[in-house]
Amino acid sequence: MPLHLLGKKSWNVYNTANIERVRRDEEAARQKEQAEEQRMQEQDAERRLAILRGEVPPPLPEPEHQSITEKPSFRESREPRKKRNRQGEDDTDFELRLARERQEQQYRHLQGPSPSLTSNVPDDLVDSKGHLTLFAPQQTHEKHPEVEKEKKQLAENSQLRLGPGSFSGAGDAWYATADDQILSVVPSKNVFGKDDPNRKAREQSRLVSSDPLAMMKSGAAKVRELEKERKKINEERERELRELKKTERRERRHRHMRTEVIGTEVKVERGTETETDVEAGLDLPVVT
Repeated sequence: MPLHLLGKKSWNVYNTANIERVRRDEEAARQKEQAEEQRMQEQDAERRLAILRGEVPPPLPEPEHQSITEKPSFRESREPRKKRNRQGEDDTDFELRLARERQEQQYRHLQGPSPSLTSNVPDDLVDSKGHLTLFAPQQTHEKHPEVEKEKKQLAENSQLRLGPGSFSGAGDAWYATADDQILSVVPSKNVFGKDDPNRKAREQSRLVSSDPLAMMKSGAAKVRELEKERKKINEERERELRELKKTERRERRHRHMRTEVIGTEVKVERGTETETDVEAGLDLPVVT
């Protein structure tokens, strides 16, 4: 009779307890890996934020070079590793180095955490409460009149002066000047020094003829005059048509009334003649 002893062994990989233990180990390893990944992401975020704030980023943690197969001993897990001499270092240098490291460690412990480097941060990144703002709002500065005047003059000098309107202060165009100001400058004498009363009138007509705005206004005025004349002609034509229709209706009514009067007179005359014949004893022919 064969003996089934494999299921009774603790090292059997098909035992339920061993299968559950493997699953627990895999789940623990997966959670540890996720925690390590999250820790690394948090460290990277802290370093990026420190760089953006202008601070010294925190140092990266030292990578663990310990192999998975190498397990620390009980002594190494309980006590720190004993320090040894470095290459080319004698006992005196070794003791001095240890003393210096202990002194620095005590000094760091007394000083506490390293202070923030906000003193090196520009003032525009620190608000009134001392908080750091990575994107500070733009502050509006008052413009100095002398500085603005120099900038304006420099810009005018750097521009190409191709015409009177190429830069400010060069004077307006001739068509933008009032006619009264131009006419006030026009002298009242001709080139020979004699009085010329019609000179201003000629200058006015010249300005009007050479002014595009005046030409547009005159053209618009002519169009309005033509529309007014056309409207007047249409109104006269409609009035004449109404008068003609009214006259025709009056004449038609008069002819109708006249026809009725003539018919009545004829009937009256015929009736009078019949009565006269009867009184005279005339026998009228009988129509059968």
